[in-house]
Amino acid sequence: MTPDLSFLPGWITPLDTSFALALLLVIAPLAGEAVFRLLRWPRIVGYTLVGLFASASSFDGAGLELSEGFQHGLEVAMAVLLFELGSRVNLPWLRANPWLAATSVAEAGLSFFLVFGIGHYLGLGPGSSLALAAVCMVSSPVVVMRVASEIGARGQVTERLLMLSALNTIYAVVAVQVILGLLGQVHGSNALEALRPPLWFLLNTLVLSIMLALAVGLARRRLDLANENSALLLLGLIFLALVLVRLSGASPILVPLLAGMLLRSRDPRPCLWPRHFGTAGGALVVLLFVANGMAADWRLIVGGGLAGVALLLLRAFAKVAGTVLFGRRSGLSTAQATALGVALLPMSGTAFLLTASLYSAFPAMGMKVAAALAGAAMVMEILGPIATQWALSHCGETPEGKEAASGA
Repeated sequence: MTPDLSFLPGWITPLDTSFALALLLVIAPLAGEAVFRLLRWPRIVGYTLVGLFASASSFDGAGLELSEGFQHGLEVAMAVLLFELGSRVNLPWLRANPWLAATSVAEAGLSFFLVFGIGHYLGLGPGSSLALAAVCMVSSPVVVMRVASEIGARGQVTERLLMLSALNTIYAVVAVQVILGLLGQVHGSNALEALRPPLWFLLNTLVLSIMLALAVGLARRRLDLANENSALLLLGLIFLALVLVRLSGASPILVPLLAGMLLRSRDPRPCLWPRHFGTAGGALVVLLFVANGMAADWRLIVGGGLAGVALLLLRAFAKVAGTVLFGRRSGLSTAQATALGVALLPMSGTAFLLTASLYSAFPAMGMKVAAALAGAAMVMEILGPIATQWALSHCGETPEGKEAASGA
């Protein structure tokens, strides 16, 4: 949707949407720095606010349409963050501490069943309720990764946060594919045909993940990836992987995430490279969070009303209850487990991609899910990063939090 530029001088108004996007990308870093310095909020809140303002300024509040090239750039930005997250996930930790795995299943499972219940109560129907519940399992990995990196968070809660957000993302993507397969069965396919698409999807995803992990591992052995010039090679490998994802029908979410996890499992040494793979990756990340705000459809947000509020509260309760349930058994205090649940609240980005995949396969169902999700997702775009930052600081895992704890 082209923004209304009629208030600008006549020589500007004929310019297309690219002018508005360029203007937004100048304003976004300034807004991010402003909220960071004045309010001590994560910079991504400022980026998202700029995108939300752009969406609200469009003709009908339906959000701005992005070009195909711009969307591909955003996919690379999300993939960079997902790969970084995966490379920090220590899978052997789950074997050493099975209660951590139980915590993951509890917080994702409670989110699924409570959201399914509210969806069914609101009359969305079984299929739409299942899809909505699957999407709401996600704790946005790109948000928690960015916030934790920006504030320099380190510690037990931070590492568990990265682990749980990676795991519930995997659960959600697999659940959505299974639901799509079951809906295909309902629409006339037999059971074998219904299971074939999700199995093929997962196989393609795993193969591409292994290929990307092997390619990055080879580059890591031969090059100094702490050098920004070498980091450009990683960006190229990720972009190439995403091209293959589109050709094969694999998951653009799981391929970089699983590749990072496989790389870490093969080599337990810390992966040292510039944050977000250098300046180019950092610029793409800014674009990603601006676009998250720009994608907001204000008609759906207003139409969602109380459903969005109920969804928000139930999901928050499920995340906190799930982490507290097994928190002490997994080695956390009650306060730390509560902070972990609060830090898991962000849901933007990945939730939008999953909803888009549902809409692409079944438009009517996808629209129901988007309408129910829009309000909660918009609120979490702003409050989610702030909640994550507060939680990590409150449990003393940021430099400022540690200073406050030592002073107390």
